[in-house]
Amino acid sequence: MNQLKRELKLRHLIALAAGGMIGGWMVEIKYWFELSGPGSFWALLVTGVLVFPLCLVYSELSSMLPFAGGENVWISNAFSWDTGWYSAWALFLLYVLAMPTVTYGIATMFSYLYPVTFVQVKIIALIVTLVWFIITNFRVGILAKLQSIMFWIMIAISIFASISFLTSSQWSYETLKPWFPNGFSGFGAAVGLLIMKFVGFDMIPQLSEEANFPRKDLWKAYVGSLAVTALIYGLAVVGVAGIVTGDWIAKIDIVDPRVADVIGRHGLAIAIVISGLFACLTTLSGFWLSASRTLYGAAKQRQLTDKLTPINKYGEPWIANIFTGIFSIYFTVFAPENWLNYIYTIYGLTAGVVYLMVALSFIKLRKLRPEWERPFKAPGGKIMGVLAVLFTLWIIYSSIAEITTTSIIILAGYFAVGACFHMYAKHKQKTDPENWAPKILTAEDVEKEENYVV
Repeated sequence: MNQLKRELKLRHLIALAAGGMIGGWMVEIKYWFELSGPGSFWALLVTGVLVFPLCLVYSELSSMLPFAGGENVWISNAFSWDTGWYSAWALFLLYVLAMPTVTYGIATMFSYLYPVTFVQVKIIALIVTLVWFIITNFRVGILAKLQSIMFWIMIAISIFASISFLTSSQWSYETLKPWFPNGFSGFGAAVGLLIMKFVGFDMIPQLSEEANFPRKDLWKAYVGSLAVTALIYGLAVVGVAGIVTGDWIAKIDIVDPRVADVIGRHGLAIAIVISGLFACLTTLSGFWLSASRTLYGAAKQRQLTDKLTPINKYGEPWIANIFTGIFSIYFTVFAPENWLNYIYTIYGLTAGVVYLMVALSFIKLRKLRPEWERPFKAPGGKIMGVLAVLFTLWIIYSSIAEITTTSIIILAGYFAVGACFHMYAKHKQKTDPENWAPKILTAEDVEKEENYVV
């Protein structure tokens, strides 16, 4: 029987989810300052607060329907199998598009030790992608333990580095000024676009089918990962912005290690690079696992071929991993030199649409399926759903305001491919109904899961 192994403990989920949010910040912080300067601290804080209702919405839905490809299952139940299919395709884009930001981040960190061209960055990123494809075909429990160790080492070094910056004699509150060099427009755009740096909590539903703890406690993974992420980001921005200016940051390849050199602590700079590599590797694993489980979950609902469901002896959906690798390689190879800008806008728009549909599903399922067991219920009820809807609408608006023609073309091409897959599934429903009849996983299917921990 094809079934994912239940090996993930709460600490593993927190590490994978928070790792998905934290990875690569010392490279991406350049873009944060481009948007809102030191005010990106407040933008990140506000974004984190606004994400919180969405996390509670996710927590309830995850506890009710803890399946791989969670968003797809929730939206399918609330709206339709077809709507769920396109949400799964959008969700898959979030994960495979995030992987180049991580592999490029790893390659860029090498530039601290040895200068590399953009072509060399691509080559290194491609090699990392291929190596990680091999690694992700082994047991998720072993991978999660390794990731957990790297994650907590990274957290310790990051906090130590930020405190070192804040306590340095070269740190000054005056250097932080002006807080908002681009005014409210820059701050508002940052609040919408920096949602990308909180994408990671949505890995939890993809991995919830492999959680080895009560589903009523899934909310702790959401809240814990969000809190750790906000702490690391806040300290990082204020730490560097009190020492160097936005103009200085704009000219630097990798920020935090260079700032450590500015204050004369080269040993700390090396430690920061190592912690950054750990953060990126943790992120890469989380996104890869989530992408393959999104495909696996869609196949279980017969939205994609069941050839994506086979599990290898390590409990990994190995064919889904191959498809994930193909798409991640594509986006890695064809990313433009200003990859940060183009990925952030595509990411923000796609995430905004997926999150909007999840929030609407939460509200609708409260009405349609009040009898379904919810081991965790979001406090405030539908109010949390409404707050989540309003925030996701702002994400969509901010992303559209900043999106480029190139990004629109990439999005259109990706969803054109998705439409072909969707039409193929609809065709197979008519020609091979026995194997392709639409299926939507429900609360009743939860009870059928073997060895499920309640």
